[in-house]
Amino acid sequence: MEKTLLGSLLQAELISILTLLLTIAALAHMLSTRRKPNSIIAWILVIVTMPHLGIPLYILFSGRKIEKFISRKEQVALKSYAPSHLGSEMSRFLLSQDIPPPTVHNDVTICHDAVEAYHHLITLLQEAERSIYITTFVFGNDEVTREVIDILVQKARAGVDVKLLIDSLGSIRLELYPAILRPLKEAGGSYRFFHSFVEHPLHFRINLRNHRKSIIIDGHTVIAGGMNIAREYFAPRLDGNVWSDLSFLLRGEATRHYLDIFIFDWEYTTGENVHMHPIELPRTASETYIQVVPSGPDVEKDAYFEAMVYAAFIAQERIWIVTPYFAPEPTLLDGLRIARHRGVDIRIIVPAISNHRLADLARNGFLRELQEEGIGIYLYRTRMLHAKAVLVDERFVVMGSANYDARSFFYNYETMAFFYHRKLVADMAGWMEAHMRESTRGLAPAGRTRIIFENIFKMLSPVI
Repeated sequence: MEKTLLGSLLQAELISILTLLLTIAALAHMLSTRRKPNSIIAWILVIVTMPHLGIPLYILFSGRKIEKFISRKEQVALKSYAPSHLGSEMSRFLLSQDIPPPTVHNDVTICHDAVEAYHHLITLLQEAERSIYITTFVFGNDEVTREVIDILVQKARAGVDVKLLIDSLGSIRLELYPAILRPLKEAGGSYRFFHSFVEHPLHFRINLRNHRKSIIIDGHTVIAGGMNIAREYFAPRLDGNVWSDLSFLLRGEATRHYLDIFIFDWEYTTGENVHMHPIELPRTASETYIQVVPSGPDVEKDAYFEAMVYAAFIAQERIWIVTPYFAPEPTLLDGLRIARHRGVDIRIIVPAISNHRLADLARNGFLRELQEEGIGIYLYRTRMLHAKAVLVDERFVVMGSANYDARSFFYNYETMAFFYHRKLVADMAGWMEAHMRESTRGLAPAGRTRIIFENIFKMLSPVI
C-alpha cells in the first residue's frame, strides 16, 4: 500500500516537473520568435492556467513563417505582367510590398449568390478543353460535389489535365474516406491534400492551412472568392441550407497570377513540376485594373494585412467590411477607430450567428468596442454569411478568401484581389446595402457576465 502510494506521488511529481519544463520551453520559444504582444499574452494565459491543455495546443498551433518545414515551400513571388501601374495610393503601397502592379485588361463578373456561382461553375467545367485546376479548403460530399466529380471524370477521360488540391484539415473526413475521388484518379486526373494528415502526420499542423479558393479553366478563366466546393456555396437553387457568399468570374491578364499561385502550391504539395503550354488569353474589351495579393507563410511580407491597415488611414468617405469572422489585430482595430474619428463611415457586416460559436464570442468583444466609437455593426440574419469583402471609398473593393481575423492575416495561405474599378465598387456597395437591409443594426446590450465571457474570448482570439 505504501509502495503504491509512494509510486503515485513520485509519478505525480515527475509529471509536474515535466510540465514545468515544457512550460518554460514553450515560453522561451515564444519569446524568441517574432510575435505580436497580444498573441504572446494569450498564449501565456492559456499555458499558465491550463498547462496540460495549453502546451499541446501551442505545439499544434504555434509558428508561421519561421517553421523549418514551411521553409521547404518555395516563396510565392508573382511575375509582373503589366509594364506600368495604376497611379493609386493603394497600388503603389502594394508595389512597395513586392506585389506586382495591377493588370489592366480583365473582364469581371460578380457572382452575387450560390445559384449564380453554381451555373458559372458547371458551365465552365463543361467547356474546359485543356486544363482544370482547383484549389479549395472544403470539398464536400453532396449532390453538387458529386456532379462536379462526374464532370471532372469525363474531362480527365477526354484528356483534360485535371488537378484538385484540397486542404487536409478543411476536408479531413474526405481525406480519411476518399471514395468519391477515386473515379477521378482512375480516369487520369489527380487529387492531393495540402499538408496531409494521412501522408505526413508528424508534420500536420492545425494552423498554416491552405485557405485559398480558385477554379482555373484552361489557364485563362478563373472563379475565385470565398466559396468552397460544396452545396452550401454552389447550389442549383436557394434553400435554408445555402449560405450567402461571394465569388467572381475573371477573364484576362489577372488569371496568370492565380495560375502562378496554384502552380506554387501544387508543386510544393506533390513534388511534381507543372509544365504549362503557352496560354493565349482572350481579348477583353474592358479595362479593369486588378492586383492579386497572396498572403501566408509562403509570402515574405504581410502585404495584405498592412494594406488593410493602410486603407484605414487613406480612406476619406467609407470603409465597409463583410466577413464571417471578425477578430482584428490591435493595430487594425486602432486604424478603424481613428478613421471613424476622422469622419469616415465605417460599417461591419457579420452573420448574426456564424457556424463557429467560439468565434462569435470572440468577435463580440471587438464589435462592442467599435460600436461605442459610432461604427455601424450589422448582424445579418437571413442565412449564414460567409462572404469576405472590403470596400474603400469609390477607389477599390477587395474580394477573396481571407477573413478579417488574425488567422487569415498571418497563418493561413490566402489570396485576395484588389479591384480598382468604380462600376465594381458600386455593384458591391449595392450588394452590401441589400445585406444591411436584412440585418439587425447593432449588438444588443449585454449583462456583466456575458461581457466578461466575451472579453475573455476576445483576449484569447489569437489562439482560437
